[in-house]
Amino acid sequence: MEDGAARFGEYLTYERRYSPHTVKAYLTDLGEFQEYLESQCGVHDLMEADTKAIRSWISSLRQAGQSTVTLNRKISTLRGFYKWLLKTGQMDRSPAQGLRNLKKPRHLPEFVAEEQMNEILDNDDLFAGDKDGIRNRLIIELFYDTGIRETELINIRCCDVDEIMLCITVHGKGGKTRKVPITKDLCSRLAELKTGDKENFIFLTGKGNKMYPKLVYRIVHKYLEGTQGITRTGPHTLRHSFATSMLNNGAPLNAIKELLGHANLSATQIYTHTSYEKLKGTYNKAHPRA
Repeated sequence: MEDGAARFGEYLTYERRYSPHTVKAYLTDLGEFQEYLESQCGVHDLMEADTKAIRSWISSLRQAGQSTVTLNRKISTLRGFYKWLLKTGQMDRSPAQGLRNLKKPRHLPEFVAEEQMNEILDNDDLFAGDKDGIRNRLIIELFYDTGIRETELINIRCCDVDEIMLCITVHGKGGKTRKVPITKDLCSRLAELKTGDKENFIFLTGKGNKMYPKLVYRIVHKYLEGTQGITRTGPHTLRHSFATSMLNNGAPLNAIKELLGHANLSATQIYTHTSYEKLKGTYNKAHPRA
């Protein structure tokens, strides 16, 4: 079934337009499931798996301590794979049909408070005056000022920065694009990173290559490390910080949804809980009978 998995990967890449990272994760999941089928069920073809085998695999992974998020992605992988087999006429029934995601424990997103972000961004001593220092500061600012995702920042090209409309065209999940407004000052400083070729990426490594996720994480971690009140110091924390700051300053939830590129409002509503917790904390500190 290796050829089938490879064709499924091509389908995800070219028809569904999934990111290379997502495609790799899906194919890894399929490979792990096939190994389980062979070792535990004596089945050598993914097309011969049944619902019982799938449930048994997920149960074994759960007992091994894998997170609910990871398990749900593996369930999604199998649903998508067998749905594709049905669509292409290779099977007439999906063993993953009716398989539901596991209920995720609800965690409030961590965020950096506005005062803390201002201390970071207004501290010139934190950022070197060389090319890398200027780039790093812009990365932190862009994450906090727009709430874009890590992959979206990495894929910004020179032509995506519009100095007239003061916005960036962001290439999001599933090949979707959206325009995100930025300040005139930030736009001008981003424009300084532009090279002669408009198709070149804005953010580059010290060697002039395209940025990669681990480097972006290390840059963000460097400036967030030690910030009081947070344990997660990656780009997604700055995305949460943007959304929380917007909500606390009166931005409508629907507007935040569009800026973040969420497919539905339910994904954005978690920030109302974050805002409520802040309000509750203020009440507990300030009210004499709290």
